[in-house]
Amino acid sequence: MNDMETELQKFLERIAEVLEVPSVAPDDDFRAVPMWSSLVGFSTMVMIDLEYGREVTAADLKSAKTVRDLAKLAGVDGL
Repeated sequence: MNDMETELQKFLERIAEVLEVPSVAPDDDFRAVPMWSSLVGFSTMVMIDLEYGREVTAADLKSAKTVRDLAKLAGVDGL
């Protein structure tokens, strides 16, 4: 597994943890998970900021539709 695949896998695992689901795929609609709420959205924004050094605004989160979009906001390559 190369560095890009490792970074991507780590991101997918972290998003799954935040969303409280066993796993996610890049094209999954993250808002469709049963636990989605504004608090989970805020937790997603904080995780991306703390772990990837990228500030995500509420407008950024609102425009994102899939896990792939979240990865782009985090600056994760490979999707």
